Amino acid sequence: MDEVDERPRAASLPVSLTVDDLLDRYLDGLDADEKLSAKTRFDYRHNAKSYVRPWLGTKKVRDLTPEVILAWQRRLLAGGGTKGGKPLSANTVRLARSPLTGALKLAVEQGVIRVNPMTTVARPPTKRKIPKHWSPEQARQFLDSQNGDRMYPLRAFLLSSGLRIGELVWLRRDNVDLVRQHARIVEFASTLGWDLVEPQGNSATATRTIDLDSGLVGVLKQQRETQRFEARWPDYVETGYIFTKPGGGHYHPETIFKVLGQASADADLPRLTAHGLRHTSATLMLAAGIQPRSPPSASATATRRCS
Repeated sequence: MDEVDERPRAASLPVSLTVDDLLDRYLDGLDADEKLSAKTRFDYRHNAKSYVRPWLGTKKVRDLTPEVILAWQRRLLAGGGTKGGKPLSANTVRLARSPLTGALKLAVEQGVIRVNPMTTVARPPTKRKIPKHWSPEQARQFLDSQNGDRMYPLRAFLLSSGLRIGELVWLRRDNVDLVRQHARIVEFASTLGWDLVEPQGNSATATRTIDLDSGLVGVLKQQRETQRFEARWPDYVETGYIFTKPGGGHYHPETIFKVLGQASADADLPRLTAHGLRHTSATLMLAAGIQPRSPPSASATATRRCS
């Protein structure tokens, strides 16, 4: 979103202020106030550094006109990103607008400019994309290709349970009851750069219980046997997480994305986004006659449909 309500209150700003200086004051104020989540503030700094400062940073704030802003957006769309000059998506340009919009609101508030030039420049339109997902047959093909791999339980559980990857990496044994066949989802790993943090402002549905069918229970038992074997190795670190690396530590979500993408390519299947993974899981559940989001819990019984 471009609109930012949480504007830092600062001393009067000089009329000779550059965009770089304005961004510094605005972003530092957001950090001091902590009204936005750490994740959002991190993204604002990243987008400002990558997409705003290289092209607009040295300009005087008072020289930013709607024409300058529009030319900046078009340059990003045509190939103005810092990552090898590749064209940026409309969604990325929308994200790049956010810190600049908030900073210019501060400039208006402090009397540097009278009108925020962003308000008259439309955001680039985005095309609605149909999420890519696998059919039950493709999911079966993928799991067949992974059978016997050490990460098979992780991939089978991820594909069949409907969990987000951030929920999967922090799923603990203490929150899983194999006898009653359910799992409590109480933690979610959000990325802050490469660091994992607990997100702020979780929705009411973030903490929930999912039911496990016999297939998923079998997957978890298989994973536990692997952990018991690996725990005999020197320097193994016991963490209590269910899906761990050979040394005992939890996976990073980006690592799972990367490995899953390579495994998909090796199985001659299209790579899935995070949304595509969940869409695939929902498709599998519906194929099994299960409503994926049935309150108060989501039954995860797709394993037998794709194994």
